Amino acid sequence: MTVYAASRSAFADWLDRLSGRDVYAPAATGRGAWVHRRQAGTVAPALERARAAQSGKGFLLPPAETVARYGPGAQAVAVAARPAVVVGARACELRAWTYLDHVMLEGDFEEPLYKARREGTAIVSCDCVQAADTCCCVLVDGRPYVREGDGADVNVTALDDVLLVEPMSDRGRDLLAEGGADWPEATPEQLARRQEARDAMVDRLKRQNAEFTYAATDARPPALPEGDDEGWQRHAADCVECGACTHICPTCHCFYLFDHEVVPKAAERVRTWDSCLLGTYHRMAGGVHMKLTPRPELRSRLANRILHKFVYSPQQYGMLGCVGCGRCIDACPGAIDIRKVVEDLKS
Repeated sequence: MTVYAASRSAFADWLDRLSGRDVYAPAATGRGAWVHRRQAGTVAPALERARAAQSGKGFLLPPAETVARYGPGAQAVAVAARPAVVVGARACELRAWTYLDHVMLEGDFEEPLYKARREGTAIVSCDCVQAADTCCCVLVDGRPYVREGDGADVNVTALDDVLLVEPMSDRGRDLLAEGGADWPEATPEQLARRQEARDAMVDRLKRQNAEFTYAATDARPPALPEGDDEGWQRHAADCVECGACTHICPTCHCFYLFDHEVVPKAAERVRTWDSCLLGTYHRMAGGVHMKLTPRPELRSRLANRILHKFVYSPQQYGMLGCVGCGRCIDACPGAIDIRKVVEDLKS
């Protein structure tokens, strides 16, 4: 693929010319949250900082949405999605979206709302030229830059004086043409600097995670004890059962369905994010003296979450459920560090 060199202003102008699409880009805020392009302001500075505090999961699986309507006059929920472009996704985010594809699009059932959003969303990814202290993709066989085949349509690398823009798919080439991109090709010197920046970021991530000795891969996940092992209690003691880790995780996908009446005799079924750490998550119907939940202890729920990332997901989907973004560490009010949990309990 041809790599182009664009100024920061020319790149912003290209985004502005993508008419008929909702363009979401990191705002120039302290944490780089994704907002609509009309509100994002200058995009380039956010591409030069660490990954956004929030994951991009909400673009495909909103925190709450209506999935069905029933009753007199009820109309089916539309499954078409307005074309969108998400700017600033990192390599870890692309791995997470691939994971969600396994969950939502494979097997006997395709989730139609997810499928419509996925097919209607183009991805303009970017290499990591900065990292949060909790970023740990190198521990789970990841890397802080994007290559062809990772799932991006266009990838951007921010150098000191220029943005290197590389189309990664046919849709990416069409996007560049649609926005009237007319940029010169990157020089060999610029491409060499891109590789130097990528190597430097890999070295930084290895240094900041040097205390952790495990190297998990899809084929060789770490060996962790069963959920009833006493070792889990050492870490569960710090959990406040808020669910922040699962809500901010780019691969967690558990949901809760409930019905509510909109008008007399007409109702909606709503899907919301749920968390396997909550005591109500596993609750079942039953009466007195019946086992109302298979996981009454918090330690078993914490174990289930981490075992799902490192044991059950490789078995079920052929890939780790953790992409090493580190967001769960940032979000946890109990300061639980998933890296330290795995390091402590691995055999």
